[in-house]
Amino acid sequence: MLDPESVDLDELCAALEDRTPGTSWWIDPRTGVISSHLADVGAPRPSGVRIRRTESRESYQDMAQFVAAVHHRRAADLLDRAISGPGAFRRFKDTLFEFPELRDQWFRYRSARARRRAVHWLAEVELIGRADAERLAAAIPDPVARDEDLPAAVAVDLAMLYGDRLEQVLLFGSWVHGDGPGEFDLQLVVVLSDLRSPWEELHRMDDVLWRHTERTGFTVTALPVSAAQLAAPHTPLLARAAAEARLVA
Repeated sequence: MLDPESVDLDELCAALEDRTPGTSWWIDPRTGVISSHLADVGAPRPSGVRIRRTESRESYQDMAQFVAAVHHRRAADLLDRAISGPGAFRRFKDTLFEFPELRDQWFRYRSARARRRAVHWLAEVELIGRADAERLAAAIPDPVARDEDLPAAVAVDLAMLYGDRLEQVLLFGSWVHGDGPGEFDLQLVVVLSDLRSPWEELHRMDDVLWRHTERTGFTVTALPVSAAQLAAPHTPLLARAAAEARLVA
């Protein structure tokens, strides 16, 4: 059997993914060297084991599982539509261009999947042992998406907007219950000094809330109040917010 370290996994991944008409790829079972063969050139075919192409269903499964794990609601919805029906691969690629961070995550995710697939293929054709394959595959996990503390990020921008007028930013609703992020909105209580008109304050912070909503796909809402109003809530929503509130900043 081959020494697993003798195989260039990146080259093997490229061979597995190559769909160039008339091109086949081969691996030498003694050395692990990978060679291509062009049918229309007339050159002698390399000796060794022919490398099979990754089936479309495997590549589609990678896409579907990636989309299922996307938290950005708008992106997840658009990508889910993109992979439905004929032309899924092209639509998926085009849709990803709208979301640069997700595009980067996809490339890393696809690379990890391809490398694990290559390792398992080597074991399947008995070029390496099953134990070696499992060890190598375990060292190539799916990349973890960067999780951001969204409430804290919004609080930072609100602090820049209000300065000393900002007394507290409190979190309530589904995120406190442990249901978010998910299909629920991010709900904040913004405690301000010298509060005169909640509507004016909502208008003032609208750009901050919308920027984070557009960037993350989660609808960020805020309830501007004074400390006195929070201490003696006069509406059901404010009473619930006061009861559930968790300090963000």
